[in-house]
Amino acid sequence: ILALTFTNKAAREMKSRIEEVVGPSAKKVWAGTFHSIFARILRVEAQLIGYSSNFTIYDTDDSKALIAAIIKEMNLNKEQYNPNSIRSRISSAKSSLITPVLYANNEELLLQDKQNSRPAFKDIYKAYVARCKRSDAMDFDDLLYRMFELLQANPENVLDKYRHKFQFLLVDEFQDTNHLQYAIVRKLCHFEGSPRNICVVGDDAQSIYGFRGATIQNILDFEKDFKPFGL
Repeated sequence: ILALTFTNKAAREMKSRIEEVVGPSAKKVWAGTFHSIFARILRVEAQLIGYSSNFTIYDTDDSKALIAAIIKEMNLNKEQYNPNSIRSRISSAKSSLITPVLYANNEELLLQDKQNSRPAFKDIYKAYVARCKRSDAMDFDDLLYRMFELLQANPENVLDKYRHKFQFLLVDEFQDTNHLQYAIVRKLCHFEGSPRNICVVGDDAQSIYGFRGATIQNILDFEKDFKPFGL
């Protein structure tokens, strides 16, 4: 069983309640936040996507410091290219599964950057991702972004391994999932196009992570994307 939620406090409460019901066998349940569970898996499988098992996890300050250094090296205006805004834009791109290459070839995104007086964003994004990889580091968004990459690039070993390991999947606070989290959940749950054993809990009136890319569309699409076999 894999149980995913959004905060460490919620994860601890989930584990505690499961243990009250089933006793010591609760230790067999993987319950935690999306980021902590995926970090755990990535520590085991990271070499398959070019990282070591001891990769560094950058926090917000680490990410901003690296972005600020890249902006300085490119001789860009710090007010025009604010590190906080740039980090948010990079996070949004990753959450939408838009790589630096895809970004650089997306005319709509490039036009947005031009209109916002930051045409060099695509170059900052490319440099940032390259520098993180070279430093054997993942930022907070990479724990999702690289998890998807891992499953996408290794369907016959890694993806099948975790599909069989996690025969049941629970997602708490489903209204706060973003496009990337939803894509990973779909990969883990679908066998030959048919969904298996998934339960989600959510309330569209309680969504609080819109600023991180959370979309109520995931709840609206759930019944269609996870239609029971044979129906």
